[in-house]
Amino acid sequence: MPLETVITVRHVSKKFRLFSSDKERLIEALHPFRRRLHNEFWALRDVSFDVHRGQVIGIMGRNGSGKSTLLQIICSVMQPTVGEVRVDGRISALLELGAGFNPEFTGRDNVLLNGAILGLSRKEMLGRISEVEAFADVGEFFDQPMKVYSSGMFARVAFAAAIHVDPDVLVVDEILGVGDAKFQEKCYSRIRSMRDKGVCILFVSHSTEAIQRNCDMALLLDSGKIVAHDSVDAVIAAYHDLLYGSGQAGKIEANALAPEQKHAVLTGNHNPASDIEFQRFLDGSDGPVCEKFPYYNSHERRFGNGAAKIVDLIVAVDGKFDFGVLSGSESLMIYLKVRFARAADAPQIGWAIVSPEGIIISGSNSLSRNRVLPAARTGETWVYAISMETGLCGGEFFINVGVSSFDGESWTFLDNRRSVIHLSVTRSERSSGFVDLPSSCSVYRTPTATSN
Repeated sequence: MPLETVITVRHVSKKFRLFSSDKERLIEALHPFRRRLHNEFWALRDVSFDVHRGQVIGIMGRNGSGKSTLLQIICSVMQPTVGEVRVDGRISALLELGAGFNPEFTGRDNVLLNGAILGLSRKEMLGRISEVEAFADVGEFFDQPMKVYSSGMFARVAFAAAIHVDPDVLVVDEILGVGDAKFQEKCYSRIRSMRDKGVCILFVSHSTEAIQRNCDMALLLDSGKIVAHDSVDAVIAAYHDLLYGSGQAGKIEANALAPEQKHAVLTGNHNPASDIEFQRFLDGSDGPVCEKFPYYNSHERRFGNGAAKIVDLIVAVDGKFDFGVLSGSESLMIYLKVRFARAADAPQIGWAIVSPEGIIISGSNSLSRNRVLPAARTGETWVYAISMETGLCGGEFFINVGVSSFDGESWTFLDNRRSVIHLSVTRSERSSGFVDLPSSCSVYRTPTATSN
């Protein structure tokens, strides 16, 4: 069956007039010859996309990229300068903290008013008010003026009101960032249940973890334009490139993960030729060695500013370069060959184990581990070794590796290879989840005798 489109955005652009003062605004408005005193600012430029029923779309971008403007246009708070937006169904929006709420009214009154604005009768809202109150969980403050609320209490009441009006579309713009962790988890759980019921959700957040956990697809805005609209992991890679890399998201060497991932299953027997493979890795005479091993993921995503390049890598498990399915308790050595196109005074090496969805399970870097790496000169090729204990439960895992620089304030990605290594770990009877943490259970106290 074809997917049902709920939101259609076509060629939307939004222009604002910027004045240096209110005086100039008045002069331009009254000038007999329509003298122009303003500067034009295009917050959005030719934005087009569709959202289908039951989809959760993450919208990402740096500050000022146009995210909030786009949501306000979708919610009909403002009109586009060019283009059109069509929304099929009732839309409930949390655009900013306290938007649409009267601070002089109580939380209860504001919830009833919010329902009326969205077309629900007072009787309908009174029938739902107890559920809203229970979800918000602000206690006696629910009947106090909202001007005395903290930002977290505001978020609780606003979100509770938004989800109890049976929306077809829910728009959430960063408001969940002010709530405590327990309430955030409750909100995300409700978002997932709403998605399962067919509600379309637009989710704006700077938290890549929140986007990864809750969204099906993602969209990246920069300077008012869509620069990436793809799988969540691919868009997050583009977002990180904008923040830390070359800033040219459209030129990322990226392929979406294949629906089915190949399994790195070998015989598990030590191959004497592995030592030869390691020598080939070191001298580089036969091209990248990593591509010859089944653990190499050809669907890796890659970005960076090109100042350095990870030209090859090789993995050893418990000293063996040929290995099969892991038990999860092995020791890993990852050797990276890095060629520097430009000098780097303080290069940094980073690594992370991630789930197939891109969620970081564990990660670190040479700076965090207090390892000072020597400066590298232009044209030099260095080999770095990363060691780690896996401690993984059963399942499929990937490893990210990268080389970067840090100037004391910000990071720059020189070359980042996402999900380049694929590991298969056999199912464990002793643990579940991602990692097998040391744990045990014992009798602390035996029953004491009781008299009849």
